[in-house]
Amino acid sequence: MIRKSNKIGLACLARWTGGRPRLLGREDDEFVVQTAITWPTVLGKPFTRWSIRKLADHLNGNITRPVLICRETSRCLLAHRGISFQRTKTRKETGMRQAQAARHIICHTSSPVG
Repeated sequence: MIRKSNKIGLACLARWTGGRPRLLGREDDEFVVQTAITWPTVLGKPFTRWSIRKLADHLNGNITRPVLICRETSRCLLAHRGISFQRTKTRKETGMRQAQAARHIICHTSSPVG
């Protein structure tokens, strides 16, 4: 690589085709995405939400159309498509804030109307 870059300059980077070839095609990608956005109960699974592990196990063991995919590849593919299985977290108010809010409501409702 160094000899080639010394010989032709930065043009050697455009010719580089390193890396492992993809094992999944576009049709497989679409099948993975469609499976991920489908409820597991529709596909006969006994749970209500997919996890990356459950999705990969389902795709690898699918009899009609097996897709050999690991968890990391499926996570990267779904993240690239904007799909995440993380639930949104909500914050609960502390007991002190709830008590203050309740006192505030009681004070305003029990004050004499002028």
